[in-house]
Amino acid sequence: MKIETKYDIASSVNIGAEYDKGVKKLFKSKEIIVPIMEMVIPEFEGCSQEEILNCLDLASITSDEVVSDAPVSETDEYRIRGEDAELSGGSDKLIRFDSKFRIRNPKLSEENILVNLHIDLEGQKSYTPKNPTYPIIKRGLYYVARDLSSQLGVATGKTNYADLEKCYSIWICLEDVPVRLRNTMTEYRIRKEDVLGETDEPEEDYDLMNVIVIRMGEKSEERGIFDYLNQVFVGNIEEIETYSHIEWEDEFKEDVAMTMTRFSDVLVRRGREEGRIEGREIGQEETTVKFIWSLHEMKCTDEMISEAVKRPIDYVQDILKKDAPQ
Repeated sequence: MKIETKYDIASSVNIGAEYDKGVKKLFKSKEIIVPIMEMVIPEFEGCSQEEILNCLDLASITSDEVVSDAPVSETDEYRIRGEDAELSGGSDKLIRFDSKFRIRNPKLSEENILVNLHIDLEGQKSYTPKNPTYPIIKRGLYYVARDLSSQLGVATGKTNYADLEKCYSIWICLEDVPVRLRNTMTEYRIRKEDVLGETDEPEEDYDLMNVIVIRMGEKSEERGIFDYLNQVFVGNIEEIETYSHIEWEDEFKEDVAMTMTRFSDVLVRRGREEGRIEGREIGQEETTVKFIWSLHEMKCTDEMISEAVKRPIDYVQDILKKDAPQ
């Protein structure tokens, strides 16, 4: 993985506004998004990560603003560009996409015919936004509809409805997910249902808007999209590399501990939330113990955990010698 992607991993776990900016930056790194495409987008079923990488439109790779504390010279390499990341037309509401890019559709493209998928990848901190409150799925549908409509008009030079290409809006929701919905992924799409008689229109003519909502949980016992994203959000580079088969560089791995430290706020809040749901008051010490075990189960080293919780390594090791909290 490129060095700037690893700096993005470190910056992704900043607290508050910096945390949000870091996640947005992280989702523009091809080393991170290719495994997501592999595990989430049906069109890439059976494709290798190298094949998926080759489908990325190279013209959409460009420099981006630096978010982490690293010097510009070390981080201004290549990321997926947020081209057309803002949409505003007439009286329509201005919307900003976190990470928006094009990738070739391997199912429909041929030697002389290029058909793209338009991907919007959103890192959503809360599954139940406040002020105002609204369902994430409705926002996702609005985004994907605007993305589809933006393909025709003066800006693109296209006016033929036949030129419309399929759009995905992927929402990765980290916090405030109801217990019953945690570690679930749902796809919302247009499907054909014959009411009278039978028709055989090509699916690619109407299957143009897809919203995928990924609802995270505290941890996942199985490898897959939830485990991968958990490792991304805690900056566990060693585990991320087991999912991302694109070449990584050796340096920067020692900075994972710093990443854990900055992410601890999110996991601690999540632990407190679960305590309220179960009707229990969780003290700071119990929260710290839960956090230590969460990082341990994500295969973090004792040194990394010690740095994350700001406790001596002996304290961490003593906790891990005991039974895990239920």
